[in-house]
Amino acid sequence: MGKRRKNNLQLTFNILPIDEKATRLAVEEYLETVRQYRQIGFVRREATTTQAYSYREHQSTNAISKQTEEIATYNVDKEAELEAKDKLLERQ
Repeated sequence: MGKRRKNNLQLTFNILPIDEKATRLAVEEYLETVRQYRQIGFVRREATTTQAYSYREHQSTNAISKQTEEIATYNVDKEAELEAKDKLLERQ
């Protein structure tokens, strides 16, 4: 019988250093986010309109403000993200 070969797929975890301080802060932030979501729920953003009674001449920038679209997208995405975080924490 020949010599036993070492498995090349084995990984040693000492190769990559772990920044314990950054890891701890990330975990604490994750747990705090889930805790706030469970206690208060998700606070939706709302569009605001401010009326101006003085005439304001606009420049032609061809920029379109899609405030309502951006707020609606944020509300849906953020709520789904928080629900996913909550479910992931429940599983562990």
